[in-house]
Amino acid sequence: MDSGLRDSLAALLAGCGPVSCAAGSMQALEQLELCRTIRLLVLFEVSDDFTTLDLLEEARRRRPDVGVLVLSRAPTVQHATEAIRRGAVDFVPVPYSEEVLRKEVVRILEAAELRDHVDQLRQLVTENYGFDHIVSESPRMRSAFDRALAASRSDTPVLILGETGTGKELFARAIHASGRRGTRAYVPVNCAALPADLIESELFGHRRGAFSGAHHDHPGLFVAAHGGTLFLDEISELPSDAQAKLLRVVQDGEVRHVGGLDSRRVDVRIIAASNRTQASMRDGGLRQDLFYRLSVLIIDIPPLRERLDDVPLLVAYFLAGLRERGVCQLARLDKDALDLLLQYSFPGNVRELQNMVESMGATLSSTSTSIRVEDVRDWLRRRGSHALAATSASTFDVPLKLNELETWAIAEALRRAAGNKRLAARLLGISPDTLYRKLPKDA
Repeated sequence: MDSGLRDSLAALLAGCGPVSCAAGSMQALEQLELCRTIRLLVLFEVSDDFTTLDLLEEARRRRPDVGVLVLSRAPTVQHATEAIRRGAVDFVPVPYSEEVLRKEVVRILEAAELRDHVDQLRQLVTENYGFDHIVSESPRMRSAFDRALAASRSDTPVLILGETGTGKELFARAIHASGRRGTRAYVPVNCAALPADLIESELFGHRRGAFSGAHHDHPGLFVAAHGGTLFLDEISELPSDAQAKLLRVVQDGEVRHVGGLDSRRVDVRIIAASNRTQASMRDGGLRQDLFYRLSVLIIDIPPLRERLDDVPLLVAYFLAGLRERGVCQLARLDKDALDLLLQYSFPGNVRELQNMVESMGATLSSTSTSIRVEDVRDWLRRRGSHALAATSASTFDVPLKLNELETWAIAEALRRAAGNKRLAARLLGISPDTLYRKLPKDA
């Protein structure tokens, strides 16, 4: 492109934003590499030898986030098709209308700005609700993580199973935040908390006057979640008639308000959860047809007592959160305190452990930097006799002979550490190498 045409084009587009000019292909590519704020590259084609299109292809390879507009003095259908195939946003023949060109540039830049905004929003949502907030290194959690990651890459209905306090909603939020719907609505609802006579109205909406007290139209939770995700927690607590109506919506993708005649299309990804087991769900927790509709992908979250090796990680994570909020200066859990915690079965799972850490942060001295064994013992005492009983070792089967006692201690440590040999070695106060030497050859 000659300098006169380049300068006139730069002057024309100056009102759309900052403009940089390049004299040739190498200079254009260098500017793309150095200036990460560039969102549009305008290429001027003077012949039909595809040289400009080669530059287009290389620019798109290096900066796929940059739109490329091709202006051509040799416009043909073949060239326009090839330019679009190689990644051009548009192909404009020369001479061009200044007004049309300016509008096209504005359109491309606005689309780029919108993409940037969506990317920033998606990153923000992922940072706040993504999988990084699920803390675990336990092999027992590996399967749950893998299935959750697979779920985030599709719109498949998901059923999350696990005891109360294991983090089912945390998984649901992470699946939503990491998927294509991450910037759209996430609507959680506890099915067990819905009043029996208002379940249908809450889920599917109602028309004004549909029943006593319906003074206004109510869109319902499915409509509120349109384009996003509806999380149905404790879904097995829904009564059978509500389950039948839910099945209809899942099958047809349409809802009809209570008191209304017309159906409305809804695009909703459903994630359901229950604290029941799969067998219990199939044998009466849910209608079988609804169970099979919602359980295309099942995620089983193990209880904390089956992944005790996560306890130190979780405590460190919760303490870091308290320090960031300026609640306390607690930085660690003493070894004896950890040993005592690892004898506890945590019936409330991760939520109970978080409750303990936050309780320590609120009650211990502001100068305390660690949680001691007496602090944990006091917390357990406040939980009641059942908590203390859960941490007291049964002694009726403890052997007295020294060699048998060592074998028993190793087996007990492995049981408390859920099979994690490194954690078992720490409980025993020996090195992992020593533990491996003492283990039976087939262990």
